[in-house]
Amino acid sequence: MLGELFQADPETWKQFLADRWYVLAIALVAILVVIKIVKTVVKWLLVAIIVVGVLLYSGYSLEDLRVDRLKALGEQIKDRAVAALTHEVIEAMAGESSDAIYATGEDGTFIVKSNSLIITGKIGEDEVSITYLGAPLGRVKLDDAITSFIDQAKAAS
Repeated sequence: MLGELFQADPETWKQFLADRWYVLAIALVAILVVIKIVKTVVKWLLVAIIVVGVLLYSGYSLEDLRVDRLKALGEQIKDRAVAALTHEVIEAMAGESSDAIYATGEDGTFIVKSNSLIITGKIGEDEVSITYLGAPLGRVKLDDAITSFIDQAKAAS
């Protein structure tokens, strides 16, 4: 959260300093008083609280921080979900390759079906469509795992 504050637009900081210079002056005086009077670890805790308070008061609303955080959190969740699903698909390919059925169409298309996977594509293209557990995952580029799964299905059929 504090890292986001330091990445703010310099104009935002200039405007904050111009509008609320007195807050910084009071904070500086409070820090100096704390450092001179208090001689323990509490001193540094109080200094940290004052600094964080000034940074949080710097003009960023909680909504701005929440929106940015929610976007980042959404991206993290999406990335984790895609990684987990990709891992599941690869495991399914490894476990179901001997049971997969390969069929070709007259128009140059092929389909590979197993218990949980359906892979469709055109012979000679570098992309295929994958459906996992009935949910379409979209088109993906052929990689070694997918090519191996298709080849094993061809050999078994």
